[in-house]
Amino acid sequence: MKEFTSLIIGCIGTGNMGGAIISGISEFFPPANVFVYDKDESKARHISSLYRISRAETIEDIAKICDIMIVAVKPSVIPEVLQKLKSYCESKTIVSVAAGVTIHELESILGSSQKIIRVMPNTPSLVREGMSVLAANKATDDETLEHVKKIFSKIGAAIIMSEKYMDAVTGVSGSGPAYVFTFIQAMADGAVKMGLPRKEALILAAQTVLGAAKMVLKEDTNPIELRDGVTSPGGTTIEALHILEDRGFAGTIMSAIEAATKKSRDMGNE
Repeated sequence: MKEFTSLIIGCIGTGNMGGAIISGISEFFPPANVFVYDKDESKARHISSLYRISRAETIEDIAKICDIMIVAVKPSVIPEVLQKLKSYCESKTIVSVAAGVTIHELESILGSSQKIIRVMPNTPSLVREGMSVLAANKATDDETLEHVKKIFSKIGAAIIMSEKYMDAVTGVSGSGPAYVFTFIQAMADGAVKMGLPRKEALILAAQTVLGAAKMVLKEDTNPIELRDGVTSPGGTTIEALHILEDRGFAGTIMSAIEAATKKSRDMGNE
């Protein structure tokens, strides 16, 4: 395997996730080492010009050139794309970010000897604060897996887990941004109800969530311990927490994640 920065990376698809991935890796690889392809040539030209990277004319071209191919297309298009890659990627690595498409499904087209990595990123990758979880097939060596993990660490955090956890990962970090957006909106609405202007209310809510999340990651401690540090006896916070607990806040979030996980599992079985 080549040194990390000498790898040639290709991205097939320039939608939100493909664009986010390209924006991250384009800062760490020479422009000549990053290729993009999209069936919509205007999108590919735009991304190529924006990040000053190379554009492949066809999927086959990107397969011939690149060491690692990131397939960032809709799940329904995966079979068509993989069939075009199949003849050229024997010694290459295929990375799929298609939601719900299992390694087994990818291997059914490419074969079990093909190096395949499945990744579940999320939308905060667009602002380089994403959470990506990687799972690899048996044909993928540790060095290759670490290289791909390093690529996704450029758009946020990245961890390696067994594929059996992917449905739960979807329920937590895949769908999770929607829960947080809803929470931020609710906090802002509460602030507006109490008389704060909407713009400032949203800033207060969003920054508070961002700061609290960074404390959890930095302190590496139980969130309940951090919560206790904010909760003074007889104060405002315990008054608010009583309402949240009384209305089943924690249980509702747990049930939401359970429902999303089950839905992901059901979709994978369809």
